[in-house]
Order: sequence, then C-alpha cells, then structure tokens
Amino acid sequence: MKSVIYCQGLQKNYGPKKILKGIDLEVPEGTVFALLGTNGAGKTTLIRTLLGLIPASGGVIKVLGEEPYKIGSSLRQKIGYVSEEQGLYGWMTVSGIIHFCKSLYQQWDDQLVQKYLDRFKLNPHTRIGTLSKGQTTKLALLLALAPKPELLILDEPMSGLDPLAQHEFLQVIQRDIRPEGRSVFFSTHNLADVEAIAQQVAIVYDGKIQKCGSIPEILQQIVKVTISNSNPHTYSTQLVLNENNDSRTLLIQATEYQSSTDSVGTPVPVSLHEAFLFYCSGGNQ
Repeated sequence: MKSVIYCQGLQKNYGPKKILKGIDLEVPEGTVFALLGTNGAGKTTLIRTLLGLIPASGGVIKVLGEEPYKIGSSLRQKIGYVSEEQGLYGWMTVSGIIHFCKSLYQQWDDQLVQKYLDRFKLNPHTRIGTLSKGQTTKLALLLALAPKPELLILDEPMSGLDPLAQHEFLQVIQRDIRPEGRSVFFSTHNLADVEAIAQQVAIVYDGKIQKCGSIPEILQQIVKVTISNSNPHTYSTQLVLNENNDSRTLLIQATEYQSSTDSVGTPVPVSLHEAFLFYCSGGNQ
C-alpha cells in the first residue's frame, strides 16, 4: 500500500538540543492515523517538519512522495492543516478569509464551503475575532478541506473545545473524510478521540516512536497483573499502576510475562490509557 508519510531515522536538532531522535514512521494511504505523546515529546516538531515549515537535521522524510522542505508551498497545495492555535486574522470576516485562502490554491470546492458554512452555522459576515474557539476551529477545518487535500494534518485541533464541538469535529472525519478514503494524520491528548476514529496509532516519547500499530495490536503487547507484596519478583519493563499494603498492580510487557518462569497473578487486558502510561513512562518504574 502507498504511504502518504514515510520517515526513517528522522532527526531534528536545535543546536545541541535533540528534539526528534530517529523517528521511524509510515502512514498508509487512506488511513486515519493518530499521534500520541506527552507535552514536549516532539509531536509538533514532527508535524512542522512534515509540513515543510522546518528542515530535518537528518534521516529520510517523504510526504506524498516528496521531501517537504525542498518543495514547500507546492506540496502544501495537497495538504490541509489545522492546528490548536488557528492564527486566523481576527479583523477579517468569515467570507473574507474564505476568499483570501481561495486565491492561494489551484483548486477550491465552493459547494463544499457552502455545505460547511450551513452545517457549522457560520455567518459569512461575522468577524473572525468575535467567533468562539469552537467556531474558529470549525472555520479552520472548512478552510483546510476546501482545496480537497490528499492529506489532512491536524495538530491538537480539538484542544479546549466543548464536548459538542468535539463531537461535531469528529463527525466530519467519520462521516465525510474517512468514507472518501482521504488520509488523516492527527495529534491529540484525548484518548477517547483516538478510540473513536483512529485506525492506526503511534506513541511518541522523548523524540522517538515507542510503539506503532492498530489499537488492538498495541494493547495485546502489555498485560496488567496484581501481585502480592509478599512476592519480591520484579520485571525489567514494569510500571506500577497502584500499590497498597497487600499488593501492587503492574503493567508488564506481555512477552516478558509469558516467558518468565515464576510469573504470578492473572493477566488482564489493558486500556489505551494504560498503554499510553506504560510507553510514556519508559515502562520501568
């Protein structure tokens, strides 16, 4: 299957500070792909590199088959982008920003624009600076979709939105974008969003991809067990979820648990939240 994003050993440094430390990532065409990670893990730096806004310091990076920083604006004709902070001109009206953005693209779907203006209840004559955060995010999504991009990149787009606005945003991806077979790459802190729409997930921590795959594949690689405190056994890749006077509950690599000759406790499935904690803690606490 064709890849819309391909990274191998991708590095990004700011002077002596290493932000991306060898990212290996492949996003198949037509996939809704989620990028999870803590603050400072490198998510936004990765996205800015994918967009061609900053150059890589090393490794291989291809977006829609091209090296993004080399071809810049021509690649962004094929990419829709929505970020947490939209940066839209507050003095412009809704219709004004639509006409401004239309002039920047070779193709533009006016019917789609009208569809989302109606659906999102956006008044074309309203000044952007008076819109709520949810309305501004919907407008940014409209602007990103109007050029009919091959790839939609979303950087924490639903951060700070109320539950209804989040729901409406997700519905656009589920009902409109995904059935068309378009590729979506989004970062988020909200695991419920991931579970609702993502087909593939990558967990990034400390500038590296810790785990990548479908949600079931990721969850199958960890088990949760409760062990009596009278048992001193520990595992090399364990994370203590909680502990009391009698027992402790651990997250453990499934392969290590299965290969251990003295494993105790009954393993139970883990949640995506628990898997996230495991891989973003180093699994060694």
